[in-house]
Amino acid sequence: MVGDFIELKIEYLNLASQVLDIISHKIGTAPVAIAISGESGSGKSTLAVAMAELLERANQPKIILHMDDYFKLPPLSNHKNREKNLENVGPHEVHLDLLEKHIEDIKSNNSNQLIKPLSDYANDEINEEVVNLSPNSVIIVEGTYTSLLQNIDVKIFIDRDYKSTLENRKKRARDPITPFVEKVLAIEHEIISRHKALSDIIIDQNYQIKTA
Repeated sequence: MVGDFIELKIEYLNLASQVLDIISHKIGTAPVAIAISGESGSGKSTLAVAMAELLERANQPKIILHMDDYFKLPPLSNHKNREKNLENVGPHEVHLDLLEKHIEDIKSNNSNQLIKPLSDYANDEINEEVVNLSPNSVIIVEGTYTSLLQNIDVKIFIDRDYKSTLENRKKRARDPITPFVEKVLAIEHEIISRHKALSDIIIDQNYQIKTA
């Protein structure tokens, strides 16, 4: 998403290093897709960026796909749609089919470019960006519902709920945290908590790693 900034602290680089050590046997010989899922503020984007940084240092091609760019409506419009009816909250808000296709396209190694959506929060727009691709890339896909994607080689779940991440969310919030937002997160919690069982690697509240 346009305007996002992530500060990489040493603890996240250490966590990313541990994760990459566990899955190192899958990296390098063919494209591999890694999904990072979890609730709002759990650290999905930060872990994705930390992993990408370490892969960059190792000269390993990589690409990050952010699920936030694949919402059907731009950010502010999507929020208003939720206000109309809380039943609008859920995986159906996202073009998961398009995200799935883009993962398949990258894995095919048949193109050196990907044209993908790019969400612009400030202007409430969804634009396009062209991303250059390299063979045998590590595809890091991060977002709330990415555990539901099929064409994934490693699924990571960050097991922190919306109550425990409140302080993190306050620090990065673009808008005030309201009772309505907390209702949305409670609905997402009910959906996402079932996704832990789909994962190969679980990162707990203390950022300790457990493998399935």
